[in-house]
Formats: sequence, structure tokens, C-alpha cells
Amino acid sequence: MQVNLEWFRTFKAIYETGTMSGAAKQLFVSQPGIGLHLNALEAYTGFPLFERTSRKMIPTEKGKLFYQQILSSVECLQDVEKRFQKKSGVERPTLSIGMCVETFQQVLEKHIPYLGFNLIMQFGDNEHLLHLLENGSIDSIMTSIKSNDSNLIYNPFASERFVLVAGKNTDLTEFYSLDINDKSVVKDWLKMQFWYSTASDMKVLNRFWETNFGEHPDFLPNYIVPNKFSIIRCLSIDGGLAILPEFLCQEVLNTKEITKIWEGYSPVENALYYAKRKQSLFMEEINHIEKLLINEFSSVEIEEHID
Repeated sequence: MQVNLEWFRTFKAIYETGTMSGAAKQLFVSQPGIGLHLNALEAYTGFPLFERTSRKMIPTEKGKLFYQQILSSVECLQDVEKRFQKKSGVERPTLSIGMCVETFQQVLEKHIPYLGFNLIMQFGDNEHLLHLLENGSIDSIMTSIKSNDSNLIYNPFASERFVLVAGKNTDLTEFYSLDINDKSVVKDWLKMQFWYSTASDMKVLNRFWETNFGEHPDFLPNYIVPNKFSIIRCLSIDGGLAILPEFLCQEVLNTKEITKIWEGYSPVENALYYAKRKQSLFMEEINHIEKLLINEFSSVEIEEHID
């Protein structure tokens, strides 16, 4: 692990203010960002630097010694920074946001150059991101699940529908000739095809199969790839099937590179929530991200309606 000098500045701010929130205000960053820096520094040093209580961060003996050792060096670096930094007069806050990597690439990535604040993206499944939000390690997340934490707000802003899509060279002649109401025939045809999935999306395939056929799928996908965009690119080249969120592959569906062939007898959908804490130093920035997501998903729905 390579040390980051910002960890030292964060440690000094926590030591001198006595709280994570105090350090966040002093450094103009989010409290989750402060927590990430401290956790990384403690992992690097190999020992706890503070005892965490509900009211105050109490330095350990190792922490006190560490403070004395870095104080003059950090102050020297801060003095150099003040003398040579561009005098913009404005400090940029830092926000930490969580969502799945494909959604980030599809709807948020293109807005990054225009943000008026720093951004730290974290990726993972719903359970992992929700845990980070609950323990204060992240500012807000996009999620399809909710918890009972009374300190969190869940604003529904869209829904994602999972659909069965086929690759560019998939022979669909037999599928379109099937009696779609004969579940056993449809199921047998589907099981004969080549399937794509990601390791984290096996739950989606299981849910789609159980919803439509009342049983757990008794087969495994032929190709387990890193992410959903890998699936889309592979299907755009040749044949195969996959269960994907419709909004994520709408562009290639419009260009006919892949084909949506079935929504199932009962469509499988998730409500999407923008989750955040009720109180934050950077609520304006958090709300800005929320508006971007709402606008992006609204534009996808409009395009689908037009098509």
C-alpha cells in the first residue's frame, strides 16, 4: 500500500478538532471522506490511532506519538501549499457516491467534467453500498433495496425492468414460432441457448426464471463476464441470451445490434431509490447528483415511449 499525504492532513485535523465532523468542516470534505482517509492510514500504520466514542475521537498512545512525529512536517507542507496554490478563494467539497459501475458509466460519467465539486465513486452491490451509507463511509447511493435506518431518506426516482435479450446472430425463428403460453416448450428452448451473465447478476437470472417458470434454473450460464457492458458487447458481435436492465441496453436495442425478445409472463422490475442521510454538510451537492440521475432516467423513458 502506498501512503497518501492527505491521510496525514486528515489525521491532524481529527486530532485537533476531536471529531470526524469537525475535521470535515475544517478541510471542506465530506465526513465519509474523512473516515476513508483515517481507515486507510490506520491500515497502513497497523495500529489504531483513535478510540472512537459517540462524542469524541480520543487519540491512543500510538496516536499521540504519531501526531508529534508528523506535526512539523504537515505544517511545513501546508505552508508551502498556501504560498504556491492558485488563489481561487473557493474550496471544493468532496462527495462520495455509490452505485453499480454500469449505471455510473451509462448515466453519470459524462457529467463528471462539469461538476463543481470533487467526487469519489464507490462501486458494489446493493447490500455493500447500503452498509457503507449506514456507517457513514459514503454520502449517498443509488439502490434497489431499503433498510429500516431512520437516519436515511429513500427517494424513489425510477424503475428498472429486466428483459430477455438476444445477440446479433441468434436464430430466433424457432422462438417466434413457439406457443408462448406453453411454458414447458418455451423453457426447453431457452435452456438450449448459450447464456451470458456476471457473477453478481446470477440473482437476477434466478429471479427471472423463478418468476416466470416457478422453479430455480437447473443450468448455469456458459459465459461469466466482468460486467453488463461486456455482455452487451459480446451479444452485439454474435449470438446468445442474457437478462439485462432495459435502460442499460436501450441504445443498442435502438440500433438493432441486440434484440429484446421477451419481458416474461410477469415482468421483473426493481424500484430505484436515491438514498442519503437526513443531514449532511453537502446536501446541495448530493441533491445535484440526484437531479442528474432523475433527468437521465427520465430521458431514457421518453426515448422508449417515442420508439
